[in-house]
Amino acid sequence: MTRFGRPLAIAGVLLLALRAAAVAQSVQHFSLQGATGPWFATDENPSYDPQTRLGLEAQLRYTLSRFSLGVGVAAMFPEGNLAYTRASVFVEPRVVAASWNGVALYAAGRVGAGRLICLEGCTAMKINVTYGVGAGFLFRMNHRLTADLGADYIRVIKWGSSGNVMLRAGFGIGL
Repeated sequence: MTRFGRPLAIAGVLLLALRAAAVAQSVQHFSLQGATGPWFATDENPSYDPQTRLGLEAQLRYTLSRFSLGVGVAAMFPEGNLAYTRASVFVEPRVVAASWNGVALYAAGRVGAGRLICLEGCTAMKINVTYGVGAGFLFRMNHRLTADLGADYIRVIKWGSSGNVMLRAGFGIGL
């Protein structure tokens, strides 16, 4: 290929992929999504006890065919203890890689900011940057309702760094 041939071919394929309808995403441009699931620590961190926590998240998502952008909040709780919560806000771009018969495979990225919030018995930390990647499956239930099964790997930047994996199940509703 010529010097510019390969980049132009790649750009053309990407434009066609983004232009094509994503069968499993919401038909509406805006949707609300919620998910829950366990978080697992991926690093040896003695201050991170217990190693498994419950996570919740909610986001507002703007869908433009195969590409969508979400803005949301997330929280994780150790063994249901609401007095010791790690909360964050994030931005999450997502692209549908493949779709068939109302099911889609997607990949997502995430960047945000979070902090430990203590209601009693600990010292809250400063705000830390979070970032991560994820993948999963979207299932279109009808023209407004979608289901999501996926996993995220999220890192928290602080004095050191810590990582978490979230296994997620959720629903979205088109507005």
